[in-house]
Amino acid sequence: SVVRIVARMVAKALTLIGSGKARPFRNLWLLEELGVSFDHVPVLPHSADAKAHNPFGKIPALKDDDFVLYESAAINTYLGDKFGKFVPKAGTRQRGKYDQLVLTVMTELDASGLWVHRKHESLKMVFGAIPEAVAAAKANATKSIAVLADEVTPGGYLLDEFSAADILFVHCLDWAQAIGWSADTWEANETLRDYVERCRARDAYSRAKARS
Repeated sequence: SVVRIVARMVAKALTLIGSGKARPFRNLWLLEELGVSFDHVPVLPHSADAKAHNPFGKIPALKDDDFVLYESAAINTYLGDKFGKFVPKAGTRQRGKYDQLVLTVMTELDASGLWVHRKHESLKMVFGAIPEAVAAAKANATKSIAVLADEVTPGGYLLDEFSAADILFVHCLDWAQAIGWSADTWEANETLRDYVERCRARDAYSRAKARS
């Protein structure tokens, strides 16, 4: 259709900057779900490309023609709004719920949980080892996952249908598994185990993994 052709022409201006082995995976996954054309520059944090597109020198960043955006959740919400998929319409109750879920994942689970482990365990040679902070972060992650798990309907997702909020949550659950936290935080929850398996079974997830 004409709409599909125009969407692909517009999407050709999209470039995602950042390795899929880190938070840019979230954006790769959504881009694959959207089925739009894009370029991928799989650089690491503090590389020349990262510094050129993100004032913090971090990843990801998204270029949409001459517009540049950073922060993985902001990028996914922008993409969902731009293409009208996987993000509820602004001003609706579902959008309010979506924003609540996204901010909970980013502030409580990512920044106050997983990232603290990254800083004070994985990167302790840079930020210093603080076992007490890591233990508190794991406790906070456990509580955050439990709260978010209550939003997942059996056989369903965080919202009425699969959305960019699920992409953020599942990526964080993947991260928890990678650092050995999953046994204590979500693997004992049958609803969450099924939910993760359902999301990982999506073709776009596999395509994003292949790009990573």
